[in-house]
Parts: sequence; structure tokens; C-alpha cells
Amino acid sequence: PVSSPALPARPPEASHAGSPHPPTEPAGGSAGRPGRLSVSVSAALAPERGGRGRRVSCTVALAVAGALAAVTVGSVFVLDLLPGGSRGGAQGSDGDGRSEAPTRTVPAAYVGTWEGQAASRDSLSIPLGTFRVTLKDAKAGERVGTVRHTDILGGVCEDVLTLERVSGKRLVAAAAGAESNRSVCDQARHTVVLTPTGDDLRYESDSKASGRPEARLSKLR
Repeated sequence: PVSSPALPARPPEASHAGSPHPPTEPAGGSAGRPGRLSVSVSAALAPERGGRGRRVSCTVALAVAGALAAVTVGSVFVLDLLPGGSRGGAQGSDGDGRSEAPTRTVPAAYVGTWEGQAASRDSLSIPLGTFRVTLKDAKAGERVGTVRHTDILGGVCEDVLTLERVSGKRLVAAAAGAESNRSVCDQARHTVVLTPTGDDLRYESDSKASGRPEARLSKLR
């Protein structure tokens, strides 16, 4: 029989047990590579050691935003309190919104004799005759004039007016029946308000016994 030639022996494989393993790259990248950043609620980020990004706490970000808002609101509030600020300045410059202070004398526009036809302000507008108002200059608490009422039958009653105040566009007077009145005239104390209306005066009385009269009076002299 023919024998096959013997094959040379296979050299033994080198063992890797004693050989060092080649260095591998860290999972997070090489040490020289910059750290990875992550964004969270617009907060500022800073790299940590080892390359990982450090997330800034949302609480810290909100606290900073709240502090800035508080400073802004506080500044606006302080500016409003300063003279000439938007809040104080608007009130100080708006003269039209404030009522005029009461005066102690009668403006010249009221002084004179006024007359017109009166009617009741109660449920029915009943003609009450002619009202003639005479006014003069006076101080608060002084006699300022008279109201002469001539009814539709020709009867006459007269009230004496004592100035209470003149403020804005109104003259307010206390009225009471004159001592010379007839017994049929109402002597009770009441209030009369006179308000300029164009070139006239609007007369209003709260006397219930007289029907709470009102009249538009034109100036005679």
C-alpha cells in the first residue's frame, strides 16, 4: 500500500492570555472631545467631568426668572410713586376730573332777577304759576335772595334764600317762608338748587308741599 507523505506539524497558535488588549475608546468619547450638552426648559448647561452634560435645575431657572420679574415690577411701582410718574402724574394733571372746591361768594353770573313758569315734578306735571328769583352777592350763611311765587289764581307767596354753597355749576340755598306770607303759604324749610343752563337758570325745589317745583328762568335784569 502506498502511504501518504506526512504533513508538517501545524505550529501552535499564539496564546492571547498574556498579550495586552488594545485600548478601546470610552463609551462617552475620547477625553479630548468636548462634553455633550442637553437643553431643558431654556436653562443654561455646563459640561461635567467625563464629558457628560450637566442639566441645570428647572427650579433654579424659574427662581432666577421670578427674581427678575420682581425687580421689574418693583421698579415700575417705585416710578409710579415718584412725582411726575404715570400714576401720580395722571391724577395731578387731570383738572377736569376733579370737582371744583366750594366758594364762599356768589359768582356774578347768578346775580340779578330771573323769572319763568314753574311746574310740579311729582306724578303729574301741574302748572304752578310764575316764579321770580332775585339773587345778590353773599357769603355762606348769609341771605342771598328771594323766591316770589305767583300762582295761577294770582296768590303770592315768598321764600327767603340763605346761601349754603356754590360748587361746580350749582348754587345751593336753604329756603323758608317769609314772615309776611299769607296763612295758606307753606313756611317749611326746604332746599333750592339753581343750575346755569345756557343763558338761563334751572330752578329746582324739594318742597313736597309745593309739588317739588321746577322752572327754567330767564334773566330780566
